[in-house]
This record gives sequence, structure tokens and C-alpha cells, in this order.
Amino acid sequence: MFHFKISPDIKALNFYPIKNNLFHYSYSSNNIKHLLKKRIDKNSPQFIAAYTSFKGEIFENIIYELLIEYAYTAEEITSFILKGPYQNQTMKFYKSGLMIDKSSQIVYKSAYKDISEFDALFFTEDSLYFVEMSTSKKTESLIKRLYKKHALLRMLFPHLTIRALIVLTEGSKGISKFPSYCTVWVTKDLEDDAFVERIIYDKREKKHLFTKRHKKFIQTYKVKYEKFQYFQTLEYILDKARSHPKFKVDLNFFKSNQLSIYFDIFTKLYIGYLKQAEFKKLYTDYALQAKEDKVVVTLEKINTKKYDLVYYVKEKNGKLKRIHITDKEVKVKDKELDGFTNAEMRFIHRTLKTEHELLASDLQMLQRVGFKFKSAT
Repeated sequence: MFHFKISPDIKALNFYPIKNNLFHYSYSSNNIKHLLKKRIDKNSPQFIAAYTSFKGEIFENIIYELLIEYAYTAEEITSFILKGPYQNQTMKFYKSGLMIDKSSQIVYKSAYKDISEFDALFFTEDSLYFVEMSTSKKTESLIKRLYKKHALLRMLFPHLTIRALIVLTEGSKGISKFPSYCTVWVTKDLEDDAFVERIIYDKREKKHLFTKRHKKFIQTYKVKYEKFQYFQTLEYILDKARSHPKFKVDLNFFKSNQLSIYFDIFTKLYIGYLKQAEFKKLYTDYALQAKEDKVVVTLEKINTKKYDLVYYVKEKNGKLKRIHITDKEVKVKDKELDGFTNAEMRFIHRTLKTEHELLASDLQMLQRVGFKFKSAT
């Protein structure tokens, strides 16, 4: 596998040649400004969290600017997608597809909901690289996010090899645990607090955005890709899993490489529903009030090696609960009402039909058989 070599400027986080351009990006500065105005103790957890998050925004824009410089001279890079202040403002806010969103980021949306966000995207002759940048020293959650992004891009660009460029800071842990399709660069931390303060208060010299002009720098609407129908795919999987003439749920259907990619994209795949009386046979302490008397059943990828049944309850009061029953305990978790799972549940509730109903005995049988599925290759 070809690995791009880190440039001296990126390795040293030398942003001074492009520092004026950094003022042309949008920042979420209201929270940090509010804390500074209130003179919150800078050693308090509240301030440290807000300041670290804001520095992360600046770090991402620094790396993006330096990647533009890198791509300009790298012959292997054939196309580089523009975002932020370089985007074409007239091409934003489509319902679905690859686009620049309201926060000037590269996203893939379905029905106005973000499926994945990419810090940067660029192409070579036979590959597509997605870029992830992080200032956190812990990389476990970042590694988990890569699977979904990688799988989604495989669906959108089936004729390209999907690779990732990961940009971390010195002292980051778990670098050896990144998937084989990743190239990892390590750079310095952003430690120029005086410059961070200038960004917070937008104290800049009045200069125009300096742009590199080359045919390889393209807008998102110029990119050709295969459409991926997010919600329709969920419905297809539900119907296909329940269409076997003999078995209530066709577990063999989930063993293909294609379904392993879907597991990475969706994490959970819907297979039907139980009525609440049936669910109480599995979870005797259940006391929620489910909308339409339906407890939705999913097969969920718990980690890279484990799959299990997980249940979702859309309550009559509008709240959404995730319930995972294990041998040792029952885990009940509140899900965010503006999250993607809630959007999925609205769709699934409209999609479920009488033939999708399951009994407790059906799920107990599935548990005895087990869920030995392959990971995406």
C-alpha cells in the first residue's frame, strides 16, 4: 500500500504562512466567548473542555489548509474536494447526497440527516482518501468511527480503493490499532494561545483569502458517485431477512460480505418487532409504554467481533430507549431525540407490517443459534 509522506510544515504544525486564511472559516465561538466574559477559572473542567474543543476546530482548519498546499504539489493527488471558505455557496443544502452542509463541512446526507462527515476527501488514480483529524490523545472512538465512513465510501465509490489519512498529535495512543487502510501522520499540538485568542475574537488584518488555483481542486457537486439510499436499504434488509419460507429470521442472509458492509454503515439492522406482552417474557421488569405497542428488534454490531439482539422502544411520551439484554444485566439507555436512531425509528414504525411481528420464542431461538457474522473485508 502506498503511504503519503508527511510534509515538514504539517509535521511541525507550521501554520504561519497560511494563518490569515484561518480567519475565513466559521467557528463555534459563542460558548468560549461567554466563559471568557464571565471570567470562568481557566483551570476548571468547564473551561478546559470548551477551550480544547475550540482549539480542535482551529487545528482541523490548519491541517485542511496545509493539505491544500500539500495537494497542490503532490502529483499522485488527482482531485481534492474544497470546503469552508472555498466552497461554491450556491450549491449547498440538498436533501440527500455528498455536499457541503451549513457548517461548511463535507457530509453525506439522506433525507436531510447527516450520515457521515469527512474532514477532507481527495482522490488518486485508483483510490479515494478520507481524512480524519483529532487532537484527542485517545483514539478508540475515532477508530470506531472509521468503520462506518469506510463502509459508506465503499458503497458510494465501488470502483475505487478506499483509504484513510489520519492526522493526530504527539502523544496519541493506540496508533498501531488503526486499520491497515490507514496512513497515520503525527504532528505538534496547537500551543499558540495568543493566536487562538485572536481567532476567538476574530482579530485579523483585513486581507483577502489566498487561494491555490488548479483543476484538481473541485466542488462536491463535481464528484460522481453511486447513490446510496439509506432508509430504502434499511427497508430492503428488513423485508429480505423476513422472507425465508421456513425461518422467521434468515440469519444466513446476514453472513454475506455485503451485509457486513451494511453493519458497518448502520451498526444495527432492523428485523421486526415484538408486542409489549411478548417482550415482558424476555425482560420481566419492563414497564415502559411503547408507541403502537411495538418494541422494535434489531441485530446490532456491539463491537468488531460481537453481534447481538438489541431492542428499541419509542415511548408514547416521545422518548426513545435502547435496551440490551445480556446474561449478566439489562442495559437501558436514553437515545438523543435529534439523533439518527430517532430518525430511523420514525421510518421503521411507518414500515413495519403485521408480517414483521416476532414472538419471544423466536428471539430465544435466535440467541441459541448465535450470531457469527463476518467483518467487512
